[in-house]
Amino acid sequence: MTRKFAAVLITGVLLIGPAAAEPERWGPADLRSVMIDWLIKNGRAAPAASSIGPIDPRLSIEPCDQVEVMPRGATGSSYTLRCKSGAGWSYTVRLDQPAPALSVAALSAQTTDPATGQPSWRVVAPKIDLPAGAVLSADVLEERTVTVQPPGQAIKSIKDVVGLRVTSPIGPGLTLTTHNVARAPLVAKGENVTLVANGSGFDITVPGKAEQDGYEGDLIMVRNIRSGTILKGRLERGKTVSVMQL
Repeated sequence: MTRKFAAVLITGVLLIGPAAAEPERWGPADLRSVMIDWLIKNGRAAPAASSIGPIDPRLSIEPCDQVEVMPRGATGSSYTLRCKSGAGWSYTVRLDQPAPALSVAALSAQTTDPATGQPSWRVVAPKIDLPAGAVLSADVLEERTVTVQPPGQAIKSIKDVVGLRVTSPIGPGLTLTTHNVARAPLVAKGENVTLVANGSGFDITVPGKAEQDGYEGDLIMVRNIRSGTILKGRLERGKTVSVMQL
């Protein structure tokens, strides 16, 4: 009798034991923390968390261990945070008091080479051919010292251009200037895009046209070329716009 009763108790404990804990989810504080960490890593002053927004206070998303932060302009006021792992989310945030991404301090200034006494300049140059639209990363750039005065607005530090896009092709060894890195939108007004509507078990795609410039993650107005209908959708990679209906 005692053994049977013990077995029942053991079974009961197993049945009524605490449920497995749900995976932790990210909220607004996590996105702000990612943004602050990126700014510090790239040589910027850490802003107050409250200056990063707008973020819905009810936000609850899957955690992400690979978040890509992409500046949306040379002023350093707006950024896209995109999860590159399974979660696949993307959010755009803005800094209320941004530090300029390309300030005067970022530009190359004349110094004197202590070994020769000759004037020199610190510049940034690509290691490889970079086509228009390429996103700059530290591994494709190098800092070097030159003894010939570089073009005006030459950039002196890699950290000031990481994440920006190249606006025109530039070859290895050529000095990078502010004219090479002003970010262009993902799509321009009048450009062809693909409209996608998702439903329960189906996807519909039709050709569309952008009615305004847009960056990845933006809500933009688009036109369904087949029907002429104006719609609003979220701009995604590959110049695809997700809409509610076609």
